[in-house]
Amino acid sequence: MPSKVIVSKLIQDIISWNIRSSTELVERTFETLETLTKKTASINDLVLNTTHVISEVIKVRPTSAMLINCSRDILAVLNKVVSERLKLDESKTAILNKLMELRQKITDDIERIATIGANRIVSGDKIMTSAYSRTVMKIFEKALEQNKKFEVYITESRPGDDGKIVASELGKLGLKVTLILDSAMRYFMKYVTKVFLGAEAVAANGAVISKVGSSLMALIAHEARVRVFIAASTLKFNYETVFGELVKIPHAPEETILPKEVKQKIGELVKTEIPILDVIPPEYVDAIITEYGVIAPQAIPLLMRDVLKAWPLQATDVYVVIDRILKAVNNG
Repeated sequence: MPSKVIVSKLIQDIISWNIRSSTELVERTFETLETLTKKTASINDLVLNTTHVISEVIKVRPTSAMLINCSRDILAVLNKVVSERLKLDESKTAILNKLMELRQKITDDIERIATIGANRIVSGDKIMTSAYSRTVMKIFEKALEQNKKFEVYITESRPGDDGKIVASELGKLGLKVTLILDSAMRYFMKYVTKVFLGAEAVAANGAVISKVGSSLMALIAHEARVRVFIAASTLKFNYETVFGELVKIPHAPEETILPKEVKQKIGELVKTEIPILDVIPPEYVDAIITEYGVIAPQAIPLLMRDVLKAWPLQATDVYVVIDRILKAVNNG
């Protein structure tokens, strides 16, 4: 079945880390949903395809707050399709319009954050960053457009060696870039004036989930009294953490750092642990740059309240919504 092949390809790209940033993850998910929505021939297929894509992607990347928050909006439209018994053409248009609306919000948020973030860069800055963040890259581009002269230290960012991709892209922009070992970030921190990092999610207490190694960089920067800025849209706010839920950190497959032939040589009893993400404590973050402006980590609950326009916060579990929609279709 073509839809299964499309979804399987997306899932494999996520697991193998071919999809780097959380923004790219959401965009690829939107592309998959758009393709399947256009091809669907019935309301039942539309419901099954949409819920299947969302549940499978969240299952392999449960840390992506942007994915979860966007999925809630898409499922709200799907719920309306089912409850109001909309015709197929109307239903497809509703889903496609919501995808277009969310795409535009993501683009607008990144543009706004990049403008605010670039204002924090001054000529002469030596900035350290880690991993691949679409938003941080845009901040650097904006600063260059403002004719600011600065340079960037980028860690290799294992697993996945994201740093090499970042170094290449920034080098093409004409920016002076130094690619360094992950383990050498403390050595180079003495030259650094600011740290900029992206985020997978921002928790209710101001903690930031980002690529593994980011928390170590933030700790070293804190020790060296270097300011740490996190670039994150409010779409990356993890509302589940308000209710005490813990963020589950995904791990990369063993072959990422230990190919089978190497494993055989060093011994089958050797165990590997390869977390893809880790958590930066709020005390190591100086400010979080959102589309609403630069805020302190301690202000996150207040901004969450303003975004949702409710207190106490309410964030329905995505899987609960999916079950509700599927039951409504089956009963219909």
